[in-house]
Amino acid sequence: MAGHAGSGFHVDNTRLIDLFGPPRDYNNLQEPKPWTNEPSVLIGFVTAFLALSWIFVGLRLYVRLRVVRMTGLDDLLVFLYLIFTSAASVVYLLTINHGLGRHFLLLTVGDFTSYLKLFYALNINLNLSTALIKLSILCQFLRMFDRGTWPHRFSIAGIILVSIWGLTFLILSLFPCTVVSDAWNILSQNAKCWGYASQEPHMFTATLVSHNIMNTVFDLYITAIPFQLYFQPDVTLKTRLGLMVLLLMGATVVTLSTWRVWETIYYQGGFYPTHDPTWYGPRSLLLMILEVNVASICASVPIFWPVLRPLFGAIFVTREFSVKTEIREFETLDMDGKQSRGGTGGSSHDGGGVFGTRHGSETELNTYYKDPYITDLVDPFRTVNKADGRAESNSRKGYQGRKKAWNIV
Repeated sequence: MAGHAGSGFHVDNTRLIDLFGPPRDYNNLQEPKPWTNEPSVLIGFVTAFLALSWIFVGLRLYVRLRVVRMTGLDDLLVFLYLIFTSAASVVYLLTINHGLGRHFLLLTVGDFTSYLKLFYALNINLNLSTALIKLSILCQFLRMFDRGTWPHRFSIAGIILVSIWGLTFLILSLFPCTVVSDAWNILSQNAKCWGYASQEPHMFTATLVSHNIMNTVFDLYITAIPFQLYFQPDVTLKTRLGLMVLLLMGATVVTLSTWRVWETIYYQGGFYPTHDPTWYGPRSLLLMILEVNVASICASVPIFWPVLRPLFGAIFVTREFSVKTEIREFETLDMDGKQSRGGTGGSSHDGGGVFGTRHGSETELNTYYKDPYITDLVDPFRTVNKADGRAESNSRKGYQGRKKAWNIV
């Protein structure tokens, strides 16, 4: 690559295959395009998971800032994670326009140079995102577990180890060459690069694999710390089910991380079966973005769900009611004016009773409504005559002298 630097010609529009020739060890230009190289697939996955991450982290921060009004270092770290993972997602989508998913030999020098610049920025943001989300979860554990317990101690140890790991690979991504611009200048001469910018397949692959393996180990480490709560005897069934859900989400993170390790080892960071990083790299980078987004969901659900769950329940259940049955006694007048006592089923005497034909004045007929339950339903404005317990309507006060015959047929 460096041999063409002194040509003095502007080669930004020159295809790399015209500069370096076709692949020598293995010609992959006729390979079918993997589904993970399709721009629509990459855009769909990245935007969907980024939106989910914003929603879940947003709910978490809302609960912490506006509901419980209590924040901690873990909230600051998850907010910083959200900023850097959003930047990483945007940069990843921009690489699609500059060669991601296509054979790099078919790209122009200008496109591949832009791709390498974006890859440089992508590495920085992804390394920050993966470290910050792990530190946020571990700091969250410090609030959950009492001092002196082994989960608390393991959380402190995890914070130290993740900080060292994250800082080391952040430095490697920030300074991949003695002259940083050599990381994306494919025509530079005597460039001294290492790590993420190394042109040695073994060194480049070792950098990616070591980061990915340690990332997977830390994912397992973090998932195991809270799961010990599942085996405590005083834990309720609901808590156990919640822990199982979180374990499944944590297992998803570990699965994505493990899958990325396998992809990196198998394709040797884009050097196997031939050097084609833009063709063999999209899936591995996509898995890393999805992994940190799912991890942010795992870190957010335990914070906001206990607080917002009653609100979600109120959306679907607007009223609760219970139906009770009881036997009530009531008094009625039969055809002869005699009082009789019965139940809710009613009774009849000589064709009278509850459903019989009644004749008489309003006052006589109103003696039927002596049951407080009935009068409450029929006339809510009634008053009760304390002398005989009969109900009397306020609406009829002042008209006691006026009587009218009512025929009930």
